[in-house]
Amino acid sequence: MVNEPGKTMNKDNESGITRRKFILSAIIVAILGSFASLLSLLKVLAPAKKGGGYVSTISPGDTLVYASGSNIGATLRASSMNPGDAVLVYPKGKSSNPANLVQLIRLQESSFKAPTDVKLTDKGFVAYSAICTHLGCTVSWVKNEKSPDASYTECFCHNSIFNPSRGDKVEGGPAPIPLAQIGVKVSSDDSLVFTSNFNGKIGPQV
Repeated sequence: MVNEPGKTMNKDNESGITRRKFILSAIIVAILGSFASLLSLLKVLAPAKKGGGYVSTISPGDTLVYASGSNIGATLRASSMNPGDAVLVYPKGKSSNPANLVQLIRLQESSFKAPTDVKLTDKGFVAYSAICTHLGCTVSWVKNEKSPDASYTECFCHNSIFNPSRGDKVEGGPAPIPLAQIGVKVSSDDSLVFTSNFNGKIGPQV
């Protein structure tokens, strides 16, 4: 049986159109994928937006719990910390908001100098936002074993240094403003609670 010429040509045309559609679809998918990758790269490389969208939901009366380590989520006890110690904490039940991350520090009560708001401290405990005001990295504690009150907070991303006994003012590095202080108080059961909101801006401020 001999194929009709017209039918053979139609099949070839249909096959060609299908191949072209496939190739065109593949090109479009590749272009869209490349564009998405470029946007992701630009987002990573771009400097953080001033303020970084950080809005704390801490309320006076919230209990402090560990934010890291083997005790994560457990209620922090005042007696577990000595002068020169520091830990990262969250308000209980509010750990999903990164703006709530706080560095709790214990120093000698006599160590606090202006601009520390001593009314926001209790029994040597002072607390500041743990989010660096440069680009939003989490800060770390550098303990001085020989002189606990000489310990300090540092952001290891770009080496900003903050003085906790003086309102966490900036003493080195690119951070433009101090870490905001927040009030804390030791309760009768040895736990700690927040007593205020932050007294300044939190998150990146560049």
